[in-house]
Amino acid sequence: MNSNNQSPNTFNLFLLRIYLIYAGFMFTITFLLGTPVVLLALILKYDKLALVVNHYWAYVFFFLVGIRLEVTKQGIVEKKSTYIFCANHFSFLDIAIMPVMPVPFKFVGKVSIAKVPLMGAIFKRFHITVDRAKLRDRYATYKKGIEALKSNCSLTIFPEGGIRSGNPPQMESFKEGPFRMAIETGVSLVPVTLADNWHIFPDDGQFFFRRKKCRIVIHEPIDPSKYTMETLKEFQEDVKKIIQQELNRLNS
Repeated sequence: MNSNNQSPNTFNLFLLRIYLIYAGFMFTITFLLGTPVVLLALILKYDKLALVVNHYWAYVFFFLVGIRLEVTKQGIVEKKSTYIFCANHFSFLDIAIMPVMPVPFKFVGKVSIAKVPLMGAIFKRFHITVDRAKLRDRYATYKKGIEALKSNCSLTIFPEGGIRSGNPPQMESFKEGPFRMAIETGVSLVPVTLADNWHIFPDDGQFFFRRKKCRIVIHEPIDPSKYTMETLKEFQEDVKKIIQQELNRLNS
């Protein structure tokens, strides 16, 4: 995956990697500082507490690494309502930025995240993991997602199914999961455009972190009642079009 930015020279690349080390250090420190509250949530069996901490952690982390967040809300997202947030996925930074959504949520993410020391264990406890290589696991994850939504817990799902695009800001095709969940439960789906994460922390193997404004667009929630399982593809394409048009506009 390549960013459209000009490749940095050797000295600048060195500085960008130093910045990455600093960002990684701040990520670890802020994560550890929030751990006592997360442990309290475990003891009390009150998941929402940990999810709310995750929301505020995102703002603290990006402030400390000097990245300004610019969040644009195109519709009304009620804090007491339940939603499925669907965003483009070009960078591992997407996982860190999504907690700025207006309501706490559970991620539906790949099981490989659960293998990360400490953070992986916490992720697996409070979020929903999926092994996409196993049909039975995909079905179990789908059912867990439905149960969470029916329990008034919002979800965040990257509908591309991972970082798959080799030509950002152009997205890959969407998986059906979040759209089926929306139709089955009647929960509104919110498209989210992450315009700059692939510039800041590209998934290109160079391991650098760039200081840049981070623009997030939270689009108007979509009522799934106008779609059916027979028009599922139309639902997918409508959401993809909303996000892709915004990506194209913000990266033109």
